[in-house]
Amino acid sequence: MLVPVNVKSEPGIKRDGTKFEGNFYVDGQWVRFQRGLPRKIGGYRQITNFVEGAVNQFHLQSLNNFTYTHMGYGEGLQRMTIDVSGNTSSVVSRTPTTYTGGAEFMWQFDALYDGAGSSTVLIAHATEAALDISTGTNFPAYLGDIYGTTPLTPIPTDGVSGGVVVLHPYLFMFSQNGFVKWSDANDPTNFTSGDAGDAFIASSKIVKGLPLRGGGQNPAGLFWTLDSLIRTYYTGGTDVFAFDTISSSSSIISANSVIEYDGIYFWVGDGRFMMYNGVVREVPNNMNINYFFDGLNRPYANKIFAYKVPRFGEIWWCYPRGDATECTHAVIYNAREQTWYDTELPNLGRSAGIYAGSLNRPILAGVNPISPGVPDIRITQGDDNRVTEDEAFRVISNGPDLYRIWQHEFGVDEIDGAQINAIESYFETGDISLLTDDNPRSRSIHVEMIEPDFVQQGDMTAQITGRINARAPEVYGPLRSFPAVADEKYEQQVFFKEQRRELRFKFSSNTVGGDYQMGNVIAHIEVADGRYQS
Repeated sequence: MLVPVNVKSEPGIKRDGTKFEGNFYVDGQWVRFQRGLPRKIGGYRQITNFVEGAVNQFHLQSLNNFTYTHMGYGEGLQRMTIDVSGNTSSVVSRTPTTYTGGAEFMWQFDALYDGAGSSTVLIAHATEAALDISTGTNFPAYLGDIYGTTPLTPIPTDGVSGGVVVLHPYLFMFSQNGFVKWSDANDPTNFTSGDAGDAFIASSKIVKGLPLRGGGQNPAGLFWTLDSLIRTYYTGGTDVFAFDTISSSSSIISANSVIEYDGIYFWVGDGRFMMYNGVVREVPNNMNINYFFDGLNRPYANKIFAYKVPRFGEIWWCYPRGDATECTHAVIYNAREQTWYDTELPNLGRSAGIYAGSLNRPILAGVNPISPGVPDIRITQGDDNRVTEDEAFRVISNGPDLYRIWQHEFGVDEIDGAQINAIESYFETGDISLLTDDNPRSRSIHVEMIEPDFVQQGDMTAQITGRINARAPEVYGPLRSFPAVADEKYEQQVFFKEQRRELRFKFSSNTVGGDYQMGNVIAHIEVADGRYQS
């Protein structure tokens, strides 16, 4: 007798342990979870092809419906604007004339109102940290009008190795041996008078700082050293700032892994994910912590970067997996659903990302270059700010490798100029087995059919997989296609006639315009034979 069963697992993709352990989804690609159910992650479109390197840091500043976007890469710094529709201006160089960086240089940015110049300035610093987060070599910091197009100029200091942060109205700079210095208020070039000062506050290098919001004293901030977390806050008087150690046993493996989400700070520590919400705690992860750290290309760990997708409650940590030297995969913590999942990144990976609030979408940098000598007619054309096809040919033929910038969570496809490509998205349920039923039986399950329930665009496929026991080889059944709209009665169900002792369902979408949100998919099953070996 056929019995209806809801084809549903717990939200999240569990990579650690065995597939037969637990009741979570066991595999997936480009899929997220909302209301406990799988849905396809949004698409992405190319918005420019003219960045001259693999970007490792963004800075965004919005004014009059334009987002002024600065992009730092190893060899330089460029700027463009993005309007509310995602159209971009020409890309211009703002690389300081004295900058002598290279492929291993990584940037940090912030912005500050400069009272002396009566303008908002971009603060920028780059150091050779791609392969060594602990590097102690000092390099200059730079500044320039955040809305300008001219090269940035050096800030007259001895330079620093740990980066910069603005705790308004003060500019802080970090160096090795826990050394920090700060400027006079609203004067990012003055480190010698007024409220300017310096202090040794830790025994190891400070690698990251962020403003701390909502504190009793303002301004305030958090500083991450290689082995501790330090809070600073304004006191005034002779000392100006006070410092206290929140944790002396913390860790961080990537400066760009730190992200603030709804007032809570998250980052990747040594062997675990960390958070600060008034105290330092580990973020529980029984889903993919081993998958992440065992697969991480550890020498390139400082290339890990984080960004958020607030609409879906997500924090993405993109990281280089296997022998990759750029970020090829992402693990995703869904703070709203309290679960974890992962995905491979598109186009060989991404090198940097940031959520653009003015655009309500993330901006990410590609790692797959357009090589010189290869004309690319997919470059956006149109208004006076854009290049023509002939100009694009000349630039690409004669210039350096050029890289794409992508706007994510846009539509459902990959849009690269005139090309529109499908994005494959799939998920695989946890095991359905009578062995773990409330009334356990050593029997196989026979599946007659399923009743698909999806908010769906485009055709999807369903497939049955599984094994006769946990050590037996996987047996993959035939792919069954089902349309978004059932025009014929026989398209209302998907028929299988398959059986497994440990049985899973895999659902896929891989068509242009394809999209889905899963509902209550019902499988009609019955008890089959009692074989327990192939």
